Amino acid sequence: MNQIDLKNKSAVVTGGAQGIGLAIAERFLVSGASVCLWDRDEKMVNKTAGSLSSKGRVETAVMEVTDLESVKNAARQTKEALGRIDILVNNAGITRPQLTLEMTEENWDQHMDINAKSIFLCSQAAARQMKARGAGCIINIGSILGRNAFPATLGYCSSKAAVDQMTKVMAIEWARYSIRVNCIASGYIESEMVDGLEEDGKLTVKDLVRRTPQRRLGSGTDIAKAVRFLASEDAGFITGEVLVVDGGWKGRGVSWPI
Repeated sequence: MNQIDLKNKSAVVTGGAQGIGLAIAERFLVSGASVCLWDRDEKMVNKTAGSLSSKGRVETAVMEVTDLESVKNAARQTKEALGRIDILVNNAGITRPQLTLEMTEENWDQHMDINAKSIFLCSQAAARQMKARGAGCIINIGSILGRNAFPATLGYCSSKAAVDQMTKVMAIEWARYSIRVNCIASGYIESEMVDGLEEDGKLTVKDLVRRTPQRRLGSGTDIAKAVRFLASEDAGFITGEVLVVDGGWKGRGVSWPI
């Protein structure tokens, strides 16, 4: 099997200090790309960069994905360090489950800012560089809950549904500049986020596994492999699409037996 080659490509991964972002960054590095990790946690992102340095060139930008000036500075810093942004992965995100009648304005704003507004800001900044060069690839990390409703997830479901639509609008606007924009609709993944939700009594991993046809949660590597494919020339005629990576969760429907 041919190895996907991203040699001489420069990639940005938001929320790249841990979890899925870390797995994506590692997959890019072993495929030959240079990577800049954008993250708000300076201590953690520097630690992550150090752990990945043996695999390839890693830069960092300590920034806030919801702040316009911070995003602009990170894009400028990345261009100075790596020369350009070829690939942007909008991975940063949160979930704060709360029933709608009890939901606070702050909860809503956090979801929309971090899960949706950040994609607008980071994509715009990266696409301006890509447009000038006439090439680029943006991959947004969405969720199956952008199209499947769950209780106590109004902010999360709404923000992830927005990600699907932003992907399509950006794709049709920017195709003329040879910028491809796609989305990964992720299923439930083994992560700090899922562990925290189980600890808070918001879900049970055992039940999630039973609900998934492949009878396991996904891994960061599962998402990273799909991201790498969409970033590669093998996906050169794919844009404006939402690729579901969920172990069969969406295909199960409501009647598939547990």
